[in-house]
Amino acid sequence: MPSGDMLIRYRVAGTLDFTNLRYLVVFNTNGNGQTPYANSLNTAFLNFSFILIFGGTQVGGASFGLLQVIPIASGGFQTVQLQVNPQLGTLNANSNGTGNEFTFTFNRQLLTPLASASPTPAPTPNPTAAPTLASGISSLWAINLFSADSTGNNAIDGIAFNGISDTTFNSFVVNTLQPFDVVVNKAPGYTLVTNQNAQIIAAEVINQP
Repeated sequence: MPSGDMLIRYRVAGTLDFTNLRYLVVFNTNGNGQTPYANSLNTAFLNFSFILIFGGTQVGGASFGLLQVIPIASGGFQTVQLQVNPQLGTLNANSNGTGNEFTFTFNRQLLTPLASASPTPAPTPNPTAAPTLASGISSLWAINLFSADSTGNNAIDGIAFNGISDTTFNSFVVNTLQPFDVVVNKAPGYTLVTNQNAQIIAAEVINQP
């Protein structure tokens, strides 16, 4: 991959359903290293900075959208749909040829906050000289994956062993200034959900600084 790129691999137990489900990748880019969890989806949005959305009613099939989560001065949060430069992201909706896995490769500049609302990131110990991160973005990211209904309002499953109730998952707390390839495969005994098309069984994040 070129410098500045990241790849997300997302696999479910059944068949990807980009019409009736949303597949979410949530990023915390404020530098505190705290993972965003499903119990904050559409409520407190604790440690949510950006949400990549694949599928669902608003996105319309095998495509993607991007939301920024912005704190409100008076309290609470709002989500803002960001205009996506299609040159910064590539979706392969059937990356393993069996219909249960997609990959999304993107330049990290895709996660560019609105200039008027970007929070001040925590300082990073070794800031990069190359412009591989947008202004207002820390190099320390925490990433999590959820599946949800077509509106995105109701989480169904997560990559964590205990699904959407898990508040201990931290395997994707990563330093984007370093190359890495982090793979998470759910161990036997993980929490089951009824809809196998929403059951996340594996994920991978690859980074090229």
